[in-house]
Amino acid sequence: MTHDSCKVCDMKLLTFLVLFFVAVSSASAQNICAKREEVVQRLWERWQETLTANGLANDNRLIEVFVSKKGSWTVIISDPSGRSCVASAGQGWTLHEPKNPAKDMRWLQNP
Repeated sequence: MTHDSCKVCDMKLLTFLVLFFVAVSSASAQNICAKREEVVQRLWERWQETLTANGLANDNRLIEVFVSKKGSWTVIISDPSGRSCVASAGQGWTLHEPKNPAKDMRWLQNP
């Protein structure tokens, strides 16, 4: 895999995450908010999660994905003031090699 294809994969992942998680209601996200430094430190101390991917949303909020070697993951959204809120978290995070979706779906066309 080339470095450029990794960038394409990261961009697709971030696009998906932005579209999926930015829709999280601010009411539920307000329960788990703090300064970004505090959130990042807590993710490391509790779950050994480290920054894996990030991107800037159209509204200037920073979307970040933190993942541990054990597969736990957390998505945080930070505003320009440095306030970060947990958007979602879970288990079983896995990385996949980038694939061409058109090639992956060919088997459906020839039953």
